[in-house]
Order: sequence, then structure tokens, then C-alpha cells
Amino acid sequence: MDVIFHIDETIKWPTVLSNLKHMNEWYSETGSTGTIELLINGEAVEQAIKASDVNFIAMIDHNIKIAVCQNSLDQRQIATADLQDAVAVVVPSGVVELALKQQQGYSYIKP
Repeated sequence: MDVIFHIDETIKWPTVLSNLKHMNEWYSETGSTGTIELLINGEAVEQAIKASDVNFIAMIDHNIKIAVCQNSLDQRQIATADLQDAVAVVVPSGVVELALKQQQGYSYIKP
């Protein structure tokens, strides 16, 4: 089962991190396989920078792919060089990424 989580509000970080943890635990407990991706856009991209309190290393240790929206970075004048190293990919448009993943069969989860 492939899943894409979506966060665009800073206030939702604790919830999305908890959801990712529970999904990863379920994969481990059931022996299920698939891809877990986190798409970050809107104001939530501000937590994707190196100076953030949100620890992305723990996510990649659990094979969670992290994608960040270039449009949101541009709107906030955040350079890709300022992103945490754990960010796997910067996509041109977060909403297009979400639509493409759903077209590919990913389940969409937005806390």
C-alpha cells in the first residue's frame, strides 16, 4: 500500500508526525510493504529548513520519502540549500504532486 501524507499548516506537525509513526508501525507489525511519502507545502515548508525543530532524519530512518513544494519555497524566499538533508526531492508544485500520486494509486492522508 502506497500512502502520501500532506501537510500545509505548521500547527499540524505534531499530528502528521504521530500519523507517520503509526503508519510505519503498522507496516512493521503486519509485514506490509509500500511507499510512505510526506508532501510539504504552504507554510509548513518553514519547518523543512535545517534550523527547524522537526527532525527529518528520524523519518528517513523509517523509509519515509520527504518531498517539498518549490512554489511554497519561492513564496517564502527559502533556498533549497537551506533545506534539511533528509528532503528527498523538491517538486515544482505540491498540488500537482498530490494529484499525480493519487493517479498512481497512492492513498491520500491529510491530518
